[in-house]
Amino acid sequence: MSIETKKLGLIEKLMQIKEEGILKQYENLLKQAHLQYRAEESIKAIEDGQTITLSVFKTENEEWLNNSTTK
Repeated sequence: MSIETKKLGLIEKLMQIKEEGILKQYENLLKQAHLQYRAEESIKAIEDGQTITLSVFKTENEEWLNNSTTK
């Protein structure tokens, strides 16, 4: 089963939910799973040495901000 098929199956199940409380529970589960995934990816990146210094991060953010506000 492809990932797209799985996504469509989940969407179909969500569309059948009639109670807002149950839908909110699913929403919270999805948020929690997404945060868990992001945390695991961050830990992996750190272990792989894919990090930058805080000063480089700050400089890149300032450059991005300057470029995005001038457009």
